Amino acid sequence: MAAITDINTLLRLFNDPAVDKTTNLYMVTRKKENDTFIYNVLTAETLHEIAEQLNEIMINHLATIQSQNREFREYEIDDSSNEYVQYITLNTVSAANTMLDPIINNNSDPFTSDPETFSSLWAYGVKIELNDKKLVWFRKYSKGKVLKKGFKEAVLFKDGKFSKIEHDVFQIDENVDCFIWNDEIYITQHHNFEKIFSYEDQYEEKFGEALDVIRETFSFIDHESLQQFVHNDSIQKRKLAAIMKNGVYEKYGFNEVATTIEKYELDIEVDPQGQRINLTPKDSRRFLKILNDDYLQSEVTAERYESIAKRKGRRR
Repeated sequence: MAAITDINTLLRLFNDPAVDKTTNLYMVTRKKENDTFIYNVLTAETLHEIAEQLNEIMINHLATIQSQNREFREYEIDDSSNEYVQYITLNTVSAANTMLDPIINNNSDPFTSDPETFSSLWAYGVKIELNDKKLVWFRKYSKGKVLKKGFKEAVLFKDGKFSKIEHDVFQIDENVDCFIWNDEIYITQHHNFEKIFSYEDQYEEKFGEALDVIRETFSFIDHESLQQFVHNDSIQKRKLAAIMKNGVYEKYGFNEVATTIEKYELDIEVDPQGQRINLTPKDSRRFLKILNDDYLQSEVTAERYESIAKRKGRRR
């Protein structure tokens, strides 16, 4: 289970001169074929001075987590905060496993400097071998960070002279979006993590299944209104995925939904005699918040609040 102790262990390994370190840089491309994203991992020889800089980026990243005593929380679909480190089991992120296989097993394709590769660059990864252990970190790549030779706005300063760049230049920044260690993914940039591994597509593709579950469970609402509201709203598809994951919706029937509407003054029309919630598209957001257990009451003040930050405690 992810915890600050893992960060401490990693820093000790990085700072131990007796630990052999081997570092390689990998470029990841992504393109869509028949509505499916195809990933390819490419690499070339990583010279020692580059490897040292990549190691330093990772060390600084770990040291920042350690110095800030960051909280660790299990990945939540409905929580996009970067104030803490989220973690998720590697085997639940299919694209991560797809990328990781050629990196770990040293069977990636050779990198070639051609227009097709440039147009499909998606992310880069760094594998750092620490004796017999392997850490892999990833960063989402921006096409704007590639300077192709002959680029009119790029000027190289070397040996006291300004000149055009003679080779393609890739800019590697000092940020780490996520890293993989001990079969868990540690996430510090929630949005980029989802982008790199197309994780948001996993719940967008399944929103139809979630609507089917709600249709079978809640016969007292207008399902066409709900579907109309959710269909073109990725935020609400995310909300549906969170609802399906936490399973709290199973505790709600007509009476529980109606009581929540009344207590929290949600302005949704309830027909108690006909046992009907007259849901309109504009009401759907609040209805989904009910199913996600987003309406809570303080145990101290008895005040009622809307909140998605529901956690069972801090993990150390």
